[in-house]
Amino acid sequence: MCDTLRGARRSAVERPRWGVLYGTVLPQLAALGAAEVVQSPHAARAALRCVLALGVFATMSIWTRANRWAFDLQNWCDCAGEQMTIRVIESRPPQAEPLSLEHVIAAASVEEGYETAVR
Repeated sequence: MCDTLRGARRSAVERPRWGVLYGTVLPQLAALGAAEVVQSPHAARAALRCVLALGVFATMSIWTRANRWAFDLQNWCDCAGEQMTIRVIESRPPQAEPLSLEHVIAAASVEEGYETAVR
């Protein structure tokens, strides 16, 4: 986007918080590894595996969602706001037009031209 020299100061945008991800996922992965070592009934171990695996994926998903803006802005430089043009297209549902008396009369005359069959 910008022609900057290598080693030039990058944007002051905050980076993704990798320490938070590692701090929350690694204990869950350690518990998952410990569940494999400990001898427990098969049903209890399977349930523990499922809960821990779902917890790891849920944590990663929440962390990714919380840091998505940081990933988006990670490679931007300070002059990006001056260099980019963003076009916003609004989308609104069409407004219903009030029916006039001519529309109602025309619809009634169209229905008269067709036969209706009784089943």
